[in-house]
Parts: sequence; structure tokens; C-alpha cells
Amino acid sequence: MANFRLVVLALALTALAAASPAPQAGELEVTSLGRLPTILTDRDELEGTPAKWEAVRLLLGPDAPRVVIRHLGANLGGNTSVRNGTPLKWKRQGYFQRNRDLGQVFTVERPFTLDAVILRTGNGRVAFLPGTAGVPLFLQLFEVRGTPSIDDNGTPPGRNATHGFSTNHRCDDFIRGVTYAPLFVASGGAMPDLSRSGGGKLVYLKWDLAGGAERWLEGGERYAFMVGISEPGPSRGFTLANRNNAASTAPPSLTDREDTYHGGWGLRREGNGKVPPSMVPGDAPPSDPAAAEKLRKESEFPPGDARFAISPTCDGYPDVDTYRDLEFYVIAR
Repeated sequence: MANFRLVVLALALTALAAASPAPQAGELEVTSLGRLPTILTDRDELEGTPAKWEAVRLLLGPDAPRVVIRHLGANLGGNTSVRNGTPLKWKRQGYFQRNRDLGQVFTVERPFTLDAVILRTGNGRVAFLPGTAGVPLFLQLFEVRGTPSIDDNGTPPGRNATHGFSTNHRCDDFIRGVTYAPLFVASGGAMPDLSRSGGGKLVYLKWDLAGGAERWLEGGERYAFMVGISEPGPSRGFTLANRNNAASTAPPSLTDREDTYHGGWGLRREGNGKVPPSMVPGDAPPSDPAAAEKLRKESEFPPGDARFAISPTCDGYPDVDTYRDLEFYVIAR
């Protein structure tokens, strides 16, 4: 039965790749903008106050007037990671730590040409792993279609989540009602060496579309971007600053006061896309080579363009992005 499910998953991914527009390779340049010129209070950072925008505006310089969409708030902690590392690390819950791409849904109010996205690294202990400098990166763009709604996964307020870093009822919620249509993939950018910039913590990175990769976005539509490390290798990973309210005791909502950016939500793509992963709890992988290889394949990205055909989700393991928004800035040409 397990082998049959793997075959079905492979066929589904092949069908999705055939039905979706093939990713169009474009040019991508990734540069470090450094850290904020001033030290802000935790409140300024978390709530994205006018004081924070003034500090970011000074950092961005001539790009600041071209910011058309932004989410300023970020927790100064956590290890929300983009990674494509080898060898995979075993988690005693019963699976290999999954390689991961991260992204964000955003809403376009007025039409413009997308020129760049600015993201900030996080402040956690794995903000910038030692094998990350110089690795090739990509940015994928999607059109988001449909009407989002939150599925509480059978755990409304008062019941414990079935998975998550905490048992709060929101920690396994996910979004239904939307599809993510791939538009293009911009590649070719290399990660700057951030190791000398405070260990790579809280550094702003500009993901700049060039060479004709700039894209016209229609007003009144939702889009999403996703970033990742193109090829696997030892110690390849970095974190992204974000604000996550999955710990809130409030009922599920995408528009209440707990939702910090009403125009979208966080996204991820993990391994081969199976959620949740198969699990064989224990202090070490299964002794059966076939069983161990099955678990390993679930946590690795498939080769080539098959990776880009895997639909993003906000449901991961052991965390969700339903109530998470990256700190991000969308730049118009």
C-alpha cells in the first residue's frame, strides 16, 4: 500500500507539471542591503511602527519610494528556515528534517511591474548556515486563484492541535479554496556572504528581477512569491524574519486584529510535497534500507523542474504558515 501511494503521488506531480505553465527561467540578482541603521524597540519591530518604516526607508534609499506593498512586523526570534541541506538530519519524531522553500501571498491593489522583492533574514541561531554563501538561489512567482478559507483541521478553540510546536488550536490550521498557478522562475542569483554581518542575522536582501524577468501584475489580484536554494549541499540554509500569530487563542480568521497582513499569508514547500510526512518514531532511522530511503525521499526536493510543479501550502510539519507573514517589501519598476 505504501508503494502504491508513492506511485500515485508521483503521477499526481507529473500531471500537475503537465497541466501547469512550465516555469520560465529569468535572471535574478541577490544583493545584501545590510542591517538597519538604528536599533529599534521590540515593539517597533513586532508591530512595524512608523519608526520602523523610517529606519527601513533610510536603508532602502532610492528604492523606498518604489515600495508598493509591505509588511513591516517581525518577531526577533525563531528559526523559520529556507534550507536545502545534505545530509538530512533525523528527527526522533520519526522523519528526516525536510528541505524547504518559503514564500508569501500578497494582494495587488493597483497594477504595476514587479521589479524586486526585499526580505530580511531572521534572528535565530541558524540565521545563516556556513555552507550558504555563494549558493545559487531562485524566486518563483505564482498567481493565486480562488477564495481562501481556514480549515481548523478538526481542532476548534478549546481543542489541542494535532501537530505543531505548541498544542494551541491554531497550530494545525490550513487554508482551502485557492490554487497556486506557477508563472515563472527567476534564477541565477547567488547568496552573498552574510557571515560578517552579525552572523547573518537581521540582514535585508534584495531579490532583483533583471534581464526581462520583470513581470506585469494586474490590480485586484493575489500573487505569491517563493524563494529557495537551487541545489542541495552541506549546511545550506538561512532564516527569514516574520510575524506568526498561530499561538493566539482567538478563533481562526484571516481578517481579525491578530492577522497582521490582510492581503495574504505565508507559504512553504517541503520535500516532495507530502503533508504530513510519513513517520517512524525512534532515535534513529528505520534499519530497513527501503523504509529509510522512502522517508529520505519525502524530505528531499525532486530533481529538476518537478520541484517547481509542487504546489505551495501553508500546512507543514511541525509548523504552519497560515497565520504567518514574512517581513517583505515589493518593489515596482
